[in-house]
Amino acid sequence: MRHRGGRGFRGWWLASTILLLVAEKPSHGYELAERLSEFGIEIPGIGHMGNIYRVLSDLEESGLLSTERDTTVRPPRKIYRITLQGKLYLKEILRSLEDMKRRIETLEERIKRVLQEE
Repeated sequence: MRHRGGRGFRGWWLASTILLLVAEKPSHGYELAERLSEFGIEIPGIGHMGNIYRVLSDLEESGLLSTERDTTVRPPRKIYRITLQGKLYLKEILRSLEDMKRRIETLEERIKRVLQEE
């Protein structure tokens, strides 16, 4: 299973982070935008919310998130929740991150070795 949305690594990173945040706590879009700052992802104003909603929509279309309407607030909001399929995808993300971490450590070690030779 592959997340279809996003463009390249940045899109994958944003989608993965949003999926994690929803897994931690079902949320609406603006709350997620605020919580993204925990990962150094800043959403500078309302105009950039479209990026988040595109990712949320794609994650929902992919079956990784589900939504329900919260009508206790005005205006009503969509609350996003992770699905079982979304949790399985988080496991794939974890495997990818572990592999990426190993590759980065190898690259780092080899760069240090080359620089010590100078």
